Amino acid sequence: MLDVKREIAQCYQKSLEWMEMAKAGRGADQFMVRLPEGMRDRIAKAAERSGRSMNAEIVAALETFYPPEPTLEDVLEKVHTAIAQSNKAWGMPYRQTLIDALDELSDTLTKGLEVDQRPLVTVPVKFDLPEFSERMRRWRRAKKYGVEQQDLEDEIKKGFLRKYHHDTIKFALEHFREGNPEKALRQLKLADIKFAEPEKAYRAIESDLRDYFTENWGSPEAPWDHDEEE
Repeated sequence: MLDVKREIAQCYQKSLEWMEMAKAGRGADQFMVRLPEGMRDRIAKAAERSGRSMNAEIVAALETFYPPEPTLEDVLEKVHTAIAQSNKAWGMPYRQTLIDALDELSDTLTKGLEVDQRPLVTVPVKFDLPEFSERMRRWRRAKKYGVEQQDLEDEIKKGFLRKYHHDTIKFALEHFREGNPEKALRQLKLADIKFAEPEKAYRAIESDLRDYFTENWGSPEAPWDHDEEE
């Protein structure tokens, strides 16, 4: 008796699905799909859990993988939301750099130049998921164990320390000479950064600051005139 009731319920459910599909099919795009063995049952179970028809379940799944292309307004809304969130994230690395980049993107988009819409003459750069994942792992590693020496040296080569005013650099170099690297890092606003190899990191930072100062203002050991003009 239970089997009969189950068969009746299944038939009723299928009839509802066919009625809905027929109703939805009026004026809608239709595309016949051959499902692999067993997939129909999996879709039916998922639809039952979601409390919707199989057709609605399939459409919802397709919407997830093939969402509508965002409009300019959608993109700008997300950019401005990211700017607002970044402004609140005081502990985030390179926070101001990200904010400036997002702001520049918003400014470019709203100008309507759309230079990236022109046909590319070279192979476009694609998002590299493995590289991104490796960067995230490196960031987590740095938060736990400290910035690795090679990463620090790479950033130094890019000019990481070339943004400071000569007064700040001279103070920092004095602290390094006095054997107080912690004070030097505070002067440079780097006190919150942990280094995997502190002594090597201090030497690399001091060396680059010394070279930069010498190139631009002479010997850092020379008598210092506080009223000296740059």
